[in-house]
Amino acid sequence: MLRAAASLTLCFALTAAFAAHALEPAVAAKPADGAAKPALSATARAVSGGIVAGIRQGAQQDRNAKPAQLQCVRAIADDAVAAPVQEVIDASLGADDRAALETFYASALGAKYQAAMLANADPDKTFTPEEWAQAKATMESPAYKKLRAATVSSNPLAAQKIGGVLNPLLGGCFKD
Repeated sequence: MLRAAASLTLCFALTAAFAAHALEPAVAAKPADGAAKPALSATARAVSGGIVAGIRQGAQQDRNAKPAQLQCVRAIADDAVAAPVQEVIDASLGADDRAALETFYASALGAKYQAAMLANADPDKTFTPEEWAQAKATMESPAYKKLRAATVSSNPLAAQKIGGVLNPLLGGCFKD
């Protein structure tokens, strides 16, 4: 689970990591009339939810954040960056890795894991030993390690794509 540094101010903590490598804004191309938008995977939605949860947690920890700013950050949808996360996943992971992650995140256990992580739940109280072993196996897998490496802000593609969507959202919350 991503954790914001409490010692940094909110604006710096929330935007610096993605802004550092944002070479150009990630503006989603509008599909041609009648063209279908690509489907977002459960994996992309889970990663997006984790990023947004980290942003919300950082906002709550910032003593300088104003109530209106906190409300704005809380209003950011869990899947706000799912589309650019999907782009990063598609560009960075092979089909086998994507399939392995999707098998987990699209499962009942994957949904339970995601909810527990977002709630900072104690795994010993949330999962059976078998469930936790299965979830841990996924989190220790090469596919998951590749996912983490691909979607961190130090990856220029992630910074460009995810940061290009996230930074304007946060800028709207912290415009004063």
